[in-house]
Amino acid sequence: MDPIERIERATAVGAEKVKGVAGNQLSEPTPCTEFDVGALLNHVIGGLAMLGTAARGEKGAMPEGDQFGSDPGADYERLRGELLTALAVDGVLDRDWEMPFATMPGAVMANIAFMEHLTHAWDVAKATGQDTTLPADLVAECLQVVTPMDAMLRSSGVCGPAVKVADDVSEQDRLIAFMGRQP
Repeated sequence: MDPIERIERATAVGAEKVKGVAGNQLSEPTPCTEFDVGALLNHVIGGLAMLGTAARGEKGAMPEGDQFGSDPGADYERLRGELLTALAVDGVLDRDWEMPFATMPGAVMANIAFMEHLTHAWDVAKATGQDTTLPADLVAECLQVVTPMDAMLRSSGVCGPAVKVADDVSEQDRLIAFMGRQP
């Protein structure tokens, strides 16, 4: 699957889950233990802004403060649209993106954006009692993307230690466990 299509589809799943968050759920814990729902929404919505900025060729920075108002789903969708517009420019994945933590090849950042938004869509869904089923083809692609990045993901603190699961678990549960969450 094309890297930009993966981002488009993963963020579509993310948008659906963010739209499903009720205002009274913002202080609920998430499987991503450093965040409650509100902080996780700030992270993913702010992440869209940061990625869009970097994809446009500017220095990406994680915005500070609250990244959403009374309708986080609309805010996510707006910034998702801005990112997708930036990704539509020819050669966007062939150049380096200036991120707050390092200058990275655009193709690598596309993989990270895909992984982040698919995984955090599951986190939001799990924390807010929504259906946690992710599209099977995206799960398979994500496993292919993250498996070779194992050491980098762990050493940078992007995700915690993998959770051990039985050999016969679903591919989605294997991905979620790889990302350091209890399926």
